[in-house]
Amino acid sequence: MKLIRQLKMCIDIYYYLMLLTFIVGVVIVIASFFTTNTYDVEILDESIDVGVLNVFEKFFILASIVTVFGVYFSTIRLIKKTVDMLSKGAYFTTHVIKNLKKIGKLFIICAFGFLAVKFVVNMILFSKFLIGISSTFMVFLIIGLFMMFLSEAFSNAKKIKEENDLTV
Repeated sequence: MKLIRQLKMCIDIYYYLMLLTFIVGVVIVIASFFTTNTYDVEILDESIDVGVLNVFEKFFILASIVTVFGVYFSTIRLIKKTVDMLSKGAYFTTHVIKNLKKIGKLFIICAFGFLAVKFVVNMILFSKFLIGISSTFMVFLIIGLFMMFLSEAFSNAKKIKEENDLTV
């Protein structure tokens, strides 16, 4: 039980720091709409001089990042909720099983979302046609598939537990 409390604490800290960073980042990007000063921003492993972008490019970058990071934030929030349930001893509930499957799907959506945003940013801003698989893509894909596998494992464990409860 000590391990689940540590996991819960780490996820809580990460969740709230990520929320704060996300809000500050969006405010900074929105503020960049009203300035022509040149400054570089690191976005998805690309350095972008925000001051030289036109309004459409700034809006596109903001919308893309908010969308993908919004999905990622939702995923972390769902992990937080699921760990909260697990910390209370609710291991093999239908709710936990569905959450694990949904977390897996959301991680896979994040993997392809980050890949698509990076591809389009390179196309529009740098006129580069780059196709490649990044480590971010692979990590998100692997975590997503693993969470979906855990969902199946928890579902099977739930069935076995229910069968054992009936035989007693």
